[in-house]
Amino acid sequence: MDSVSNLTTHSPVTRIALATCTKLPTLNKDDLLLVPPLLQLGVTAVPAVWDSPDVCWEEFQGVVVRSCWDYHHRLEEFLAWVVRLERAGIPLWNPPAVLRWNSHKGYLRDLAARGVPVVPTRWLGRGEPVDLPMLLEDAGWRDAVMKPAVSASASGTWRTSTEAAAGDQARLGELLRAGDVMVQPFVSEVRDRGEWSILFLGGQLSHAVLKRPAEGDYRVQWEFGGSAVTMAPPPTLVADAEAVMAAVPGDPVYARVDGVERDGRLVLMEVELIEPHLFLGWDAGAATRLAEAIGALVIRP
Repeated sequence: MDSVSNLTTHSPVTRIALATCTKLPTLNKDDLLLVPPLLQLGVTAVPAVWDSPDVCWEEFQGVVVRSCWDYHHRLEEFLAWVVRLERAGIPLWNPPAVLRWNSHKGYLRDLAARGVPVVPTRWLGRGEPVDLPMLLEDAGWRDAVMKPAVSASASGTWRTSTEAAAGDQARLGELLRAGDVMVQPFVSEVRDRGEWSILFLGGQLSHAVLKRPAEGDYRVQWEFGGSAVTMAPPPTLVADAEAVMAAVPGDPVYARVDGVERDGRLVLMEVELIEPHLFLGWDAGAATRLAEAIGALVIRP
């Protein structure tokens, strides 16, 4: 591509870090797909564990958050790391303000206030006394899903019902002692038709996958037996996902819009802007598109 050849001709070699976690010190296979196209642009990308005391972040011209899949267990520490890089003048992608905004699922309230159709949610503050059976009765939800407001990969997520709610009261209390909690109606479309992940790289639509849970489950993550296939979403869902991105503050370099199709439109479940799996291996040009978006930010002619 012309953009690749132009950047390669006029750009000096640049070194960036692809931030990861201790359990994946060499990144996951999908993120590693970024390394070759970045190198073609004159950018050497190396994995670096975000909380390692051995990493000298000042040696890099930029840091891209990738497989930091433990951040939600140590959010204060992770955000402190973000601040350290920010104060040191080290470029970080996604940008620090975007990472902070996306670190608590309360961002869904912001998006709903901006007109984005979001799965209905009841928000519970940490330590708040809540009668779970009464909450479900008041909301009119027979089946519901409980989620920590700071979580990833369905960590700490569980399903309940009006019949089981009384027995789950202690479990909810445990969640609330740990932090804020969100309660949502069970979204049957995930089980029946699948959940869309629509990927934006460099601010532009890149590709999409349809994720499905394992038989008898409701979670689409691989840890629970879920699967994903490349699929082109209907134009209405693309338009709705673009409207979500228009409502997101800042300029994320990468984003994953997760939602379900309901009555032909996208109902948002989450916008992943910190460390989402980007399904680069599911589309032949995705890694190159992301590499060019990153390269345009770090390379100086």
